[in-house]
Amino acid sequence: MTMSISITLDDELGAALNAAAAGGNRSSVVAEAIREYLDRKAVAAAAVWHASLEGEDAAAFAEFNAGW
Repeated sequence: MTMSISITLDDELGAALNAAAAGGNRSSVVAEAIREYLDRKAVAAAAVWHASLEGEDAAAFAEFNAGW
């Protein structure tokens, strides 16, 4: 699915985006930044979930991770 969004950038952020795109596709730079942000959120959510494990679940998770 493709989605279109409209955002307004302040002058400083607009200049940074133009520099990052280096004359290339600004939409691609923004899309990559959004993907990285969502990946970080997913990792953070997983860490919170892992920290919430107790008892047998925590032991099973620790055993699984021991090999890594």
